[in-house]
Amino acid sequence: MPADLLSAAGTVLVVSVVTPMIMKAIAPKEGKVKEKDGYFKLDYSKGYYAAMYVTMAFFSGISVIAYLHPGKTKPETMVWVLCVFGFFVALSFFTILAMSRGATYYNQDEIKGSDAFGRRRSIKWQDIAAVDYIGWAQGFRISSKSRETIWIFPVMQGFPAFYDMLVQKAHEKGIEAPQEEDR
Repeated sequence: MPADLLSAAGTVLVVSVVTPMIMKAIAPKEGKVKEKDGYFKLDYSKGYYAAMYVTMAFFSGISVIAYLHPGKTKPETMVWVLCVFGFFVALSFFTILAMSRGATYYNQDEIKGSDAFGRRRSIKWQDIAAVDYIGWAQGFRISSKSRETIWIFPVMQGFPAFYDMLVQKAHEKGIEAPQEEDR
């Protein structure tokens, strides 16, 4: 019983203290907004990319170790273990791919970004029909009159400047943009 209690206490410590510290360390630091070819850029920080690469390397390494040194694990069980590790390797890979396709560019005229499936979209500010904060995705969905959508996430570098412009442009159109307290 004391060993189980110690294990549970360790888990609570990691989840409640260590994980937030790591996420704060890799979160984007606010600085100058990146500008390229007349557009401002929203993108994920190098810390987020590093976290995904480390995760992918970790589960790849664990898979190799588990395969080469199975210990007392039965072969029929090992298949499932390797599948779980492989799932996390694939999830990390596809997260890196989605993050690389998620860069968003904006200026006074339009937004160029990705929809939920990573397809590139462009929406002129005057064509915006709705701005919604989607809680389960922890991001903003910007929709046009022609039903095009672009997703923007607050963890992206340069988000505060983009958010200010989004609120201003939405207000000009008479659209209510989600406020800071809504998210």
